[in-house]
Amino acid sequence: MSVKIPPCMVCGKAGIDLGKVAGKDIVLCSDCGRMLLPKVKALVEASAPKRPAKAVERITPKKFREIVIASVEKRGSLNVLDAAKRYGLPAEKAREIVKALADEKGWQLEEAPRKLKIKKPA
Repeated sequence: MSVKIPPCMVCGKAGIDLGKVAGKDIVLCSDCGRMLLPKVKALVEASAPKRPAKAVERITPKKFREIVIASVEKRGSLNVLDAAKRYGLPAEKAREIVKALADEKGWQLEEAPRKLKIKKPA
């Protein structure tokens, strides 16, 4: 009983059978596969359908303030910078609105790198 090792399609060294494409056996060795990988990735990316960019729903600062109030009342806390990004409001404007709300309603602010959380006191 002998084991057949198929030859690489490119260089002829011992290869790995990758299956059939259009009725032909595809066999590559690891060296040729490594060389072809970037080109195959580029081909897949180029042939993939492009997704249209999701439009950001832009709102007024007054409407954003109402959304923040409703979310905090309902859930107890809100990550303000994520919400500002979702609704197309600049982070600085969102900070101003939230600081005013915290003073007005007695809510707490928690700041961390890239996060600003507003929540009801415990």
